[in-house]
Amino acid sequence: MFAVRRSKCHLLIVLLFTSIQFLNSQTHKDSLKQFDLLIKEAQLSSSPSQQLDLLFEIHYYQLALLGELNEKNCFKFNTSFAKQAIDLSVELEKYDTLKSLTLDIGYIYDLRKHFDTSFTYYNNCLNILESVERYDLTASIAYSVFYNNSALQKEIEENNKLKLIQKKKIEKLTYISFIVLFLFILFLIYFFIKTNKKNKLLALQKDQIEQSKMEIDNSIDYSKNIQEAILSNEIKLQKLHKQSFVLFMPKDKVSGDFLWGYKKNNLIYIAVSDCTGHGVPGALLSIVGHFLFEIILSTERAKTPCEILTELHTSIIKTLNQDDLNNNHNNDGMDVGIIQINNDTNNIVYSGANRTLLHISENQLKDYKGTKRPIGGTQFDYKTNFSDIEIQVKQGDLLYCFTDGYYDQIGGEKNKKIMSKNLISLIQKNSTEELSTQKEILKDFFVKYKGNYEQIDDVLLIGLKF
Repeated sequence: MFAVRRSKCHLLIVLLFTSIQFLNSQTHKDSLKQFDLLIKEAQLSSSPSQQLDLLFEIHYYQLALLGELNEKNCFKFNTSFAKQAIDLSVELEKYDTLKSLTLDIGYIYDLRKHFDTSFTYYNNCLNILESVERYDLTASIAYSVFYNNSALQKEIEENNKLKLIQKKKIEKLTYISFIVLFLFILFLIYFFIKTNKKNKLLALQKDQIEQSKMEIDNSIDYSKNIQEAILSNEIKLQKLHKQSFVLFMPKDKVSGDFLWGYKKNNLIYIAVSDCTGHGVPGALLSIVGHFLFEIILSTERAKTPCEILTELHTSIIKTLNQDDLNNNHNNDGMDVGIIQINNDTNNIVYSGANRTLLHISENQLKDYKGTKRPIGGTQFDYKTNFSDIEIQVKQGDLLYCFTDGYYDQIGGEKNKKIMSKNLISLIQKNSTEELSTQKEILKDFFVKYKGNYEQIDDVLLIGLKF
């Protein structure tokens, strides 16, 4: 209680002091000079406590200079001093000061309509105050969050409604939408060629193309939602194997790389697949691959990864009519790595089609090369068959499987590919980190290496820990 009164007294003194200085200044220019002096003094201060007092004074000096805050002048308010003061308040355990600054800065962001930012400051302050059991200070923060910020509440409710509507729509649609989209694109191309014959319709043609492009973008966005609803992701993978992560960065809105997971009795199947191409064509093939996986494992008998790849190869050829001698233009297929995990024995069975599996045990790395042949394609009479590789894992072991989009990315100072050996080295170097940290390291490295270069392919990489 003493600390609260002391903070309130300090606030009144600062407000009184700044108001008097502002009123007694001969000109507004003198006030600005005094403001600059306070900033310099705060920057030169070596005492955290003194620096906090100065930053606190700067914060309210600004309020005095600007007058009553509103939706117009709130953007002139420099929040960096308050942010520094908030950090020092936490460090020095000045929770009354923390509460006052949080309410001020949250109010400023509310005026700016930056509700997510203001909510973050309110929420962080609440967490800090609750962690130190300063429940006497949390009421005003909570009030600002739940009552004074009606616009934020309304925005959250609208977002929840939109998500619910979107979810219901996704559940009603299947991969047929991709076929409809493909037919629509063909119609658009035909329409474009036809209208291009008459120059007098160029202006009308431009409007029609822009409108059609918008509709295509909307359709692709919707197709993206359908693909995400059907295919596996990190959340679904972690339900099958809790200690895991998925790094997924599609080149376009929809992707030709896809993850597939399946549980049958005590066996877990995880597949990392890279379809021919990317974007809409690759996405169509990914949906085909997903359902073929489901069909192959729908029988009563459990199958090994090698058997699954063999059946998948045959199914792709039949589905895409690649065994038709007159069909010499369809060479689509996919590269796949399938991991089978026996939860009872920790025995791993792996089989790959142009995909490699990494195994790290006690900081030692071993890579298991898949069979050098793809799934599907017109050259379906291969001499080499798929084979199973059995691996016994121990507690703490890690497995990694990935498509070629990561290491084929061009960038860096010399405009060269990342290369698979550099990716493997990066994985091994950071394998002792937490899985979430590993994922962020791999993502940051890719983004920085790519720089301003265009992403050339979809990226899919998974990590499993035992």
